[in-house]
Amino acid sequence: MPEDLELTPLPIGEGDGEVVVLDVTRLPAVESLASRFLTLEEHEEYARLRHPGRRREWLGARVCLKTILLRRRRIGDPRECAVVKDTRGRPRLSFVSGRPADFVYDCSLSHKGRFACAGAASAPDIRLGVDVEEVSPRLLRLADAFAHDRDVVLGSRSAEERLAILWALKEACTKVLGNGLGAAFRAATCQETAPGRYRVVTANGLELRGRHIVHEGYVVALCVGDSPAAGRSDGAGFPAD
Repeated sequence: MPEDLELTPLPIGEGDGEVVVLDVTRLPAVESLASRFLTLEEHEEYARLRHPGRRREWLGARVCLKTILLRRRRIGDPRECAVVKDTRGRPRLSFVSGRPADFVYDCSLSHKGRFACAGAASAPDIRLGVDVEEVSPRLLRLADAFAHDRDVVLGSRSAEERLAILWALKEACTKVLGNGLGAAFRAATCQETAPGRYRVVTANGLELRGRHIVHEGYVVALCVGDSPAAGRSDGAGFPAD
């Protein structure tokens, strides 16, 4: 397990999974880190990214996820697996050896500005999505595109923080579903039921558990659903992969 990385575990998993963040502005020896953590396939994709900030964010998210797997002893070397996308754009692990990744469970990645983030489910019947969003006036201009009267955020918060919470929760929700932002982004409803805990409901009635934490000026959100809902025939389950 790499000892030179300052990953921060966040207390929002609550038995559903593990969530960590990494300050990408403090990554040590970036190119060396890429060589240590990326497969040849991933390194080719990394090399196509031209902007230094984008490269750090992209690398940082994968370092977060693979470090979780190293700590769980699911892998012995970060280059044993590559993070690829499934048919719905959700991340999954592809093992270099060709062995199945069933024992790794669901995962999610995010990055924004200073921070990269990853989440890994604790059981095979859990699907999750994570998102990190900066608390910024930028979201004030976009509020009508994703926030509405049915959303409930408790407590006294600035408008910027409230909107960052809603944005992060709704994007985490779309990552559970794997269908991109689109119309479903605004259609999701977030209602805080206790401090930092949310009932997140999609347009077709699928209910997810949501949680958030504010970390150094950024909101990190987690949405979680139970995979058996995929078998439901009422249209309220997860879409098939």
